[in-house]
Amino acid sequence: MGFLTGAVIYGLTYQQVFPAISAIANYGGTTMPDLWNLSPFLTVLVFGLMSLLLFYLIDRAGWQRKEK
Repeated sequence: MGFLTGAVIYGLTYQQVFPAISAIANYGGTTMPDLWNLSPFLTVLVFGLMSLLLFYLIDRAGWQRKEK
């Protein structure tokens, strides 16, 4: 029932809400390094290190999928 209600609300408000959000969030074909004024290689390095840290923490916490 919640999905149906959300779909109806989305459909009814789309014409009023979308243009306002689109005007605020329209950056065109830009990338994250351009937005943050960083080197693309530094951005890849930072996200790679964050991924490795996340995988390490997941392994240490024991959140990985268990064998059946």
